[in-house]
Amino acid sequence: MSNHTNIVFIMTDTQRYDMLGVNGSTFCQTPHLDRLAAGGMNFHAAYTTTPLCTPARAALFTGLYATSSGAAANQISLFENVRNMGQVYNDAGFVTGYIGKWHLDGREGGYYGTGRAPDGFPQQWWYDGKQFRIDVGDAGFEKWKAGDDLAATECWGWRVADRAERFLQQHSQADRPFYLVVSFDEPHGPCSAPQKYYDMYRGTKRPRAANMDDSLENKPAVHRAFEEYYQHRGRVPAGEDPGNSPKYYGCNTFVDEQIGRVIQAVDRFCPDNTIVVYTSDHGDHAGSHGLLAKGPTMYEETIRVPLIIRAPGMTQPGATCDQLISHIDLAPTLCRLAGIDSPAAFQGRDATALLTEPSKPICDEVYLEYFRFGLPHHTRWGFQPIKCIRTGRYKLVLNLLDTDELYDLQTDPGESVSRIDDPKLATIRNELHDRLLAWMDARLDPLRGNGWWQRPWRPDKVMPPRYDPAKKVSG
Repeated sequence: MSNHTNIVFIMTDTQRYDMLGVNGSTFCQTPHLDRLAAGGMNFHAAYTTTPLCTPARAALFTGLYATSSGAAANQISLFENVRNMGQVYNDAGFVTGYIGKWHLDGREGGYYGTGRAPDGFPQQWWYDGKQFRIDVGDAGFEKWKAGDDLAATECWGWRVADRAERFLQQHSQADRPFYLVVSFDEPHGPCSAPQKYYDMYRGTKRPRAANMDDSLENKPAVHRAFEEYYQHRGRVPAGEDPGNSPKYYGCNTFVDEQIGRVIQAVDRFCPDNTIVVYTSDHGDHAGSHGLLAKGPTMYEETIRVPLIIRAPGMTQPGATCDQLISHIDLAPTLCRLAGIDSPAAFQGRDATALLTEPSKPICDEVYLEYFRFGLPHHTRWGFQPIKCIRTGRYKLVLNLLDTDELYDLQTDPGESVSRIDDPKLATIRNELHDRLLAWMDARLDPLRGNGWWQRPWRPDKVMPPRYDPAKKVSG
């Protein structure tokens, strides 16, 4: 057996924390992810950095918040001087592979990519949407998008898992460690899978959440506009349980099966020296607050993500962790586990200690941001800059061009009532505000400025003249 440490990083797209059976779902069938959690550590308070595909992925694969890496919205690419994790691991002597959705190619690649691997990842294993389309041909690609009468082998997810199995077999006994990313597009739309997976959910109902009745009164105007954009389709009639989308939830079970294939390959070829990480880039409103999809909100349904880590010799089977952790923390954590130095540019915390001492927190808060939905998108109200701090109990959301939000997650876990103007929480609100401003300063956020300081509920909090955060940070 090799004495080095490999990493297999598995991710999905648009998969909420509660879309796993092990995370409490009474109707989602995810037996393979449930078994992975039974063999490793399941995190119950993991958060994305941005509830949107490209910026979330930018944080995962650069170790930088999206406004620092450049890829702050869909169809915006990374800054040229930003290094991806493939380059980091290559420089450390690892074999690298990226199989599946990338979504960091900017406008040129659009949603499905350019078909060209970026520096750090070999073309041999690259398999973005463009490569999948080349593989199956235009007719096969359109059939997959339609999602009708599909065999498993005709699906992007199946082919991603197939390549991952081959990579693991080929490299499991090599002299060099490997860093493999297995990135599934599923269950994101078009939610394509074989018919039998859709049939599993036909006629079934999801449990009703109280915040499905959120009127969005005293909430940001963009939330109401976002609801109208989807023509109120996220609304669930009062007193009724919401129906399932057979395609969406069927695709969720389909991708679970593909993930199972990858995990089984790890267990077959290199179980003792391979760390398996699973997460999703962000969640989905799925009717909560009357909304669909993801976008310019910081509700738990879109920002809380599943996260499971199985690290041989470190994590205990069936272990759980309730401490806060952010996607931004995964890059330095995995570097530490792999035995390589983290680049100084990384903006997250090393969370390795949580794997052996899950009761001891590594932080008191996580930070999130939002810029706009996509560069060419003029819907969803375009430029909607948001900064958010989420602690164990409270969440402050600054909507630069809109009404701000404050939630007490202990008394109002569904985030139905914003208490931004509640004098009883003014001290807590202002403390969170100060911490959020300090975070923006510490990373020289390019969007920082007086607008974030002087809010309607804190008019005297003004950026001082000749304010220089760089000197503040360095001094």
